[in-house]
Amino acid sequence: QALPYIIEYPYECSEQTFSRYYANTIATFIANSYPKIREVFDTWINMTPESFLSKLETNEELKSLVLEETPWVLDAKDESERKKRVGLLFDMNRMAKEQRKAENMLTKLQAPNGGFPWYKGMPDDRYITQHIVSGFGKLDHLGIREIKENSRINSMLYKAVEYLDDRIREDYNDIKKYYPKYKTEQHIGYIQVHYLYARSFFPDYAIQQRNQEAFDYFFGQAKTYWTSFSTYGRGMIALGLNRYNEKNIPADIVKSLKETSIQNEEMGMYWREFVGGYSWWEA
Repeated sequence: QALPYIIEYPYECSEQTFSRYYANTIATFIANSYPKIREVFDTWINMTPESFLSKLETNEELKSLVLEETPWVLDAKDESERKKRVGLLFDMNRMAKEQRKAENMLTKLQAPNGGFPWYKGMPDDRYITQHIVSGFGKLDHLGIREIKENSRINSMLYKAVEYLDDRIREDYNDIKKYYPKYKTEQHIGYIQVHYLYARSFFPDYAIQQRNQEAFDYFFGQAKTYWTSFSTYGRGMIALGLNRYNEKNIPADIVKSLKETSIQNEEMGMYWREFVGGYSWWEA
């Protein structure tokens, strides 16, 4: 029921445009893969308003005791509307139209150099470009959408990946210029870790010769300094290196993650970071 919110979010920044595309693609996959689920959505569209009444609303005791006293439970009054929106969302014609619309918007948002800005008219941004590249990579990796069969998407991604390769070369050149001992010091940060993770989805996109040395440098840095990163960062390093057939370090990282995890019968498996924060890598 969260899908309509993601798809109908009104702002047209690159992040939300891709989120709409991502959610629509997953919704299409669900509808096409599981006919019985699709039948349920169809019934939701056609049901009468009375049949949509929340279970909370039909329970008089709960209604008098909780519904009117606890603000967040009032959302249950809109359960019928939410179900109807989900049913409409999974209309195949609408999904195809929304998907093409998001694809067109993403293509227009991409800068000539291959990067994506946060909003149209703003400078290109590495993080949001990496976010979009890795998102498309997830769709392809999960088998939900064969993006490489879509020539338009494939071309857009190739340019975006080449843009990211060029940015990593600029990082490397700056490090060589200002840090004489760069070969024996840590100079990899979260933006480079995120790059390696996003890049690893597309090993078949050749790295240009001008960028190969920089890629190799940060690849080696990730292997050497992975212990200095958060759980989130170590997870991305493990996945990124593993996709490039580096097996030893990812195995060490997985072992470390298991050893530092907390197992709880009620809460499951999780990690407790010693330092919290609001940056994406501190999630």
